[in-house]
Amino acid sequence: MGGTFDPPHLAHVIPVEIAASEFSLDVVWFVPALIPPHKQNKDRTDPFHRTSMLALALRRYPSFKISTLELSRGDVSFTIDTIHAFLSKLNTEDRLFFIMGSDSFLELHTWYQPAELLTSCQLIIISRGASKGELRKNLEQLEISLQLNLKNEIHFASAPYLPYSSTEIRNKIQQGESVSAMLNREVETYIRKHSLYRR
Repeated sequence: MGGTFDPPHLAHVIPVEIAASEFSLDVVWFVPALIPPHKQNKDRTDPFHRTSMLALALRRYPSFKISTLELSRGDVSFTIDTIHAFLSKLNTEDRLFFIMGSDSFLELHTWYQPAELLTSCQLIIISRGASKGELRKNLEQLEISLQLNLKNEIHFASAPYLPYSSTEIRNKIQQGESVSAMLNREVETYIRKHSLYRR
């Protein structure tokens, strides 16, 4: 699962925990991005802070781990390159899934080499508020545009939608509003200690 995790919040963790159980995943690698391709012009918190917060958010989950693969590249990383890097380390009997939010899934056609991505791994889609109709229509459009049969390659997780976003959390912190319901307590403490997202 990739992301900027700026900051990591409960919607990054709880639905993934449910999906990991639903799809019998042995381990989930969280991959913080240095420079996301779709957000190259946006300000991001220092990757050290983002990774530290992510480590705190995941500490209670022994099967959740962090990969600094994209951070160590020092430049924009495309998901397909990260998928290939993971595939090169897997055993032949292993299966690789890429977990993404439904909002990202609706934009998948704009990603770099989407067909290559969809033939390299299976997807698990976490609800981020998109309707079932939207998701079904997007799946059909992907099949037509990429000329792929994706019925068995894309899975929609049953985890409930948690309406939290990193953007909303950053804005609330700037306004001095409480974000306790959206964050792991240790992450919130870290943000306060390092005065992150303040004006």
